[in-house]
Amino acid sequence: MKLFERLLDTDVKADLLTLFHNHANLQDSSEGLAKKLGRNPAEVQRELEDLVELGILKKVEVYSFGIDRDREIQDAISKQLALGEVPDTTQAVSAALQVPKLVTGIQVLDKVLPSGMPSTSATLILSDPGAGEENLLAHFVSQQIQSAKPVVYVTLDNFPANIRQIVQTQSGGALDWSSLIFVDCYSKTVGVESEEAQTVDPENLSAISIAISDIMSKEAISLIVIDSFNTLIRKRGVRSAIELLRVLVARARQARCLCFVTMNRKAFHPAIVASAQDIVDGVIELKTEESAEGIARSLRVLKMLGAKHLTTWTPYDISDDAKFIQPSQSKLG
Repeated sequence: MKLFERLLDTDVKADLLTLFHNHANLQDSSEGLAKKLGRNPAEVQRELEDLVELGILKKVEVYSFGIDRDREIQDAISKQLALGEVPDTTQAVSAALQVPKLVTGIQVLDKVLPSGMPSTSATLILSDPGAGEENLLAHFVSQQIQSAKPVVYVTLDNFPANIRQIVQTQSGGALDWSSLIFVDCYSKTVGVESEEAQTVDPENLSAISIAISDIMSKEAISLIVIDSFNTLIRKRGVRSAIELLRVLVARARQARCLCFVTMNRKAFHPAIVASAQDIVDGVIELKTEESAEGIARSLRVLKMLGAKHLTTWTPYDISDDAKFIQPSQSKLG
């Protein structure tokens, strides 16, 4: 069993990890933790003991987060995943090497994917707030619908109308919106009537899966977008969300299309992020940092099955028209 699989073998354990990850100085009794999570005290007690055995939690009279041990386990998870390295013995890699590659049209991304991005791949976009993942998604969506290729966009964090506006900014021209098919999981969240044909309660993962399958049975889909995976986890828990991701990635591979899934890179325990990374073919990471000039943005490709990629951080800017661009020489200097 992989280390992150042991950390996520029950929803209760995943909830405990998330709680302590977000509140590293938290100390409470097992009953208090069960109350915070809304879980059965006996189940919480059992999973607490397993986390104590791993050394992630320290048990005195209350449970507290073992930050040093947690960091050691994070490092071990990264080594198990061999981030940035492509194993050369799997059947999946052999198949991926034969998949045609495409130029993304984003100079900074093409720079770290010198041989191109596989045209059939499921990629996790790990992003900080403000890093511009919505613009990255809009670029790929715009490319597809400009070529009259159908796109399925599962939106969980924004209205479809707002997504269309972002895509329009990326294209700069007239678009045939009939190629962009939404599964609207956001309107029900905020209690608004949706204008989309496919409207689904985000807590009903089966309904989301069925809606996507229904669309794919009628259209030759070129791109599937899940935006964002964070909401699926918060609505239904880690294990259920991970299983849905596994199903959707399999469908994308079967349909031989692109698939992008967004996730906040800091919102969850690394074991949860690692479990998502383990399912997909590629991982693109976007981060933001404070600098003397303001916000500094950079990206790297941690994983891209069957494609040459650079894992070093590469800086980028976002232009006034919301496009990813190379940093100006003045900033670099």
